[in-house]
Amino acid sequence: MYRGAKITGNECGSQESRKFRNRNRCVLKYDPKKENGMRDKDNQRCSRCLMPSSYPGIFIDQDGVCNQCREFKKKQLIGEESLLKLIRSKRGSGYDCVIGISGGKDSCYVAYLAKEVYKLRTLAVCYDFPFLCDLARNNVKNVTNALNIDLVTVRSRNNLEYNLLRHHITSLAATGTTWGQCIFCHYGIEAILHNIAVERKIPLILSGVTKYEKWNPGNRTRILLRRVSKLHLLDVVRFIYYQSKAYLGLVDQRRQFRVGSCNLLNPYKHPVIKSDGSQSINIFDYVPWDQDVIEATLTAKTGWVKPDKSISWRYDCILEPLLDYTYKKEFGISTVGIYLSNLIRDGRITREEAVTVLEESEKEEGLREKVEFVFEYLKIPKDVKEKFFNNKDKN
Repeated sequence: MYRGAKITGNECGSQESRKFRNRNRCVLKYDPKKENGMRDKDNQRCSRCLMPSSYPGIFIDQDGVCNQCREFKKKQLIGEESLLKLIRSKRGSGYDCVIGISGGKDSCYVAYLAKEVYKLRTLAVCYDFPFLCDLARNNVKNVTNALNIDLVTVRSRNNLEYNLLRHHITSLAATGTTWGQCIFCHYGIEAILHNIAVERKIPLILSGVTKYEKWNPGNRTRILLRRVSKLHLLDVVRFIYYQSKAYLGLVDQRRQFRVGSCNLLNPYKHPVIKSDGSQSINIFDYVPWDQDVIEATLTAKTGWVKPDKSISWRYDCILEPLLDYTYKKEFGISTVGIYLSNLIRDGRITREEAVTVLEESEKEEGLREKVEFVFEYLKIPKDVKEKFFNNKDKN
């Protein structure tokens, strides 16, 4: 769950991508064997990773290779020596670092490194919103207990996130997508960690964001408004009414988790939170990330339990299927597919292994069943659900 709120990556209109596009115009001749259920007849998928030509900024050359693979350069780690020098120079009066912990493998492993490897006085903070799954909550307790780390659990008042998401999904139902569902989580995590760090004079905020989770499909608001512009008048009115309620929920969240440098009335803008004496460090910018090592270490040392699914990434939030459904509908690939593509480029997984995982993850019936579970949890009315699933417009 604890990931950086700002999503960055290869910009759709980067100079490199434009050069690639101009150099390879009208060369979609490569036609590999279709992977089951993974390609539309007019869509092409990169032969090295899994990215489709329908994703913004993706161009595939005559060899069947996308521009992201052609342009990929392995990112060099800053190094553990630099990390040690940094954390040794920052000591707090009570705690040396604070960590946002969700029960996911990355945040739990950062907690393990901080306490057991780097011997930091560590405070773990869990933003316990209504969509955190039970296994994630149990893992938070297991890991913090095993490591003897103090844990602070933060919840909003008045079931804020539940009501916000219910209004948001209702407003977007006729578009068949759920763009914007993660805004509350991104702000909440950053604001809560910032406020606790400032209040307790903790010098370091440690995070477990990985480079594999970063991408940028372009302006989501523009994508959403394009879909809204195609709606019937009554559906536009519904969008305005319920989106207004969702907006008030976002404003309320900024009131509850107030950060002085953030605009209270513009909750759609990514906040720029001043450090106020605390420094944010992304651990995996310094030390290697290895899924097998992380999962094995956590299981053996902390009692962390791996989810029973093909991929443990983002298992902690029950809303994740909504994002996968939206990305698959809009771009022809889920967020899981983009994540796997990043792993492939970095040599963390083979394409064959990734195809197996993606086919299981993107099965239409299974994905729809997961989305319907979320709708049931949110008590979304039947007619609203029908509008959502009846929208066949792909983009």
